[in-house]
Amino acid sequence: MKIAVVSGASSGIGKEFVDIIDKKCGMLDEIWVIARRGQRLEALQHHVRRPLRIIEMDLADREKLLELRALMERKKPQIYVLAASAGFGKYGPNTSLDYNDCVGMTDVNVTALTALVTMSLPYMARGGRILLMASSAAFLPQPGFGIYAATKSYVLSYARSLNQELRRRHIYVTAVCPGPVATEFFEVSGSGGMLAAAKRLFMADARNVARLAWNDSMAKKELSVYGLSIKAFRVLAKVVPHHWILKGMSLFA
Repeated sequence: MKIAVVSGASSGIGKEFVDIIDKKCGMLDEIWVIARRGQRLEALQHHVRRPLRIIEMDLADREKLLELRALMERKKPQIYVLAASAGFGKYGPNTSLDYNDCVGMTDVNVTALTALVTMSLPYMARGGRILLMASSAAFLPQPGFGIYAATKSYVLSYARSLNQELRRRHIYVTAVCPGPVATEFFEVSGSGGMLAAAKRLFMADARNVARLAWNDSMAKKELSVYGLSIKAFRVLAKVVPHHWILKGMSLFA
């Protein structure tokens, strides 16, 4: 069985990845789509040609992760694409955030992503692609968004090292690092004050971000950064001492 696996598939960039994979990967027997909202996943089947295997689950639930691993062990699929697109973030200083939100960010953005990659690796096909959803927040710490930015720094570091490890198997890993994207993420994460309001000026379209990420993945690039402003931000984060940038950011957090 030849498959692709997409987490966070019910909306946003994950949903766009499903559409792209359906159009670009004619060899697939199924696309496994993972999200908490099963009804949205079922509705997605009406918009794609490839059969979808609906996997309704909360990625923060470790028992569900074990069930997904068991499913892979039973089916022993050939995985041609893994797109780990699910993510969770909350604005606010750490002292003001709810315990469940703090732990939830690491559970979804770090633990679940790592688990999904680890369980998929034995089944990755030669020439396969792994797309891991990081963020421009990965480029430097962010006051008022500290846990989220730290989790995305993990994803970026993990993706780059994994890319080097897997090249011998002709499997290529791309860290997707967009800036703000017009998805439901901002409805969940909260306003975040003046800094987050400013970010809304640089909102990108999810479809465009997903298309660039796919093209960069096909080109075997380890990093996909959408938009001139975010590319400039990455350069800024590399050449300017972080403590200077953080002082400036803290004025608007």
